[in-house]
Amino acid sequence: MLPMQDTIAAIILAAGTSSRMGPNRHKLLLPLGQRPILLHVIEAALASRARPIIVVVGHQASQVRAILDPYAQHPDVQVVENTDYLQGMSTSLRTGIRTLLSYNIDNNTTPANASPIRPIAALIALGDQPLISGELLNRLIETYMTGEKKIVAPRYQGRRGNPVLFDASFFPDLMKVNGDEGGRSIIQRHSQDISAIEVDDIRISYDVDTWETYQQVTREWEQGNG
Repeated sequence: MLPMQDTIAAIILAAGTSSRMGPNRHKLLLPLGQRPILLHVIEAALASRARPIIVVVGHQASQVRAILDPYAQHPDVQVVENTDYLQGMSTSLRTGIRTLLSYNIDNNTTPANASPIRPIAALIALGDQPLISGELLNRLIETYMTGEKKIVAPRYQGRRGNPVLFDASFFPDLMKVNGDEGGRSIIQRHSQDISAIEVDDIRISYDVDTWETYQQVTREWEQGNG
């Protein structure tokens, strides 16, 4: 039997209804440069040390799965559907963690000769933050690996943001979260366990919730890549 391999996963929450974006607009499918917003987040995760990468879809799942087709055979990416997404973000969080904990059993894309994984932590990322980078994710991972804190989060101009890394010891608590939140209540209860890394570029924290923020992010992207 191959030895267990410790790993830090990335769980990308991509199941929301985009209710603030307006009618007939799915924010994760909107174009940014040459690819949809969600794919920018996945590519940032692939550029990092995080493995595996679990993408939780829900709203308009068939359309979202269609843009994820290039990753269908990728050994490090698994797409799972949360059928309870209308009950809030917490259901996607539970779906992602449940998938991660059963990864060695249920993930048929894992090569037969690959070492089974032991998830020691997970990065919880939002599918609507297309300006995050693999570098940022690696900074969170490195801070966790070299420090003593069990939660690591970026801080933009004094305000905590996303993505957030949680040690596996918090997985049971994350599985109990309800409603439309991720790990906010756990972070509030365990403030002494948080290590914050300062991020100078607040643009990395932009999420695409409204048409106005989408236009803003598009301008930032064009300026940074023009």
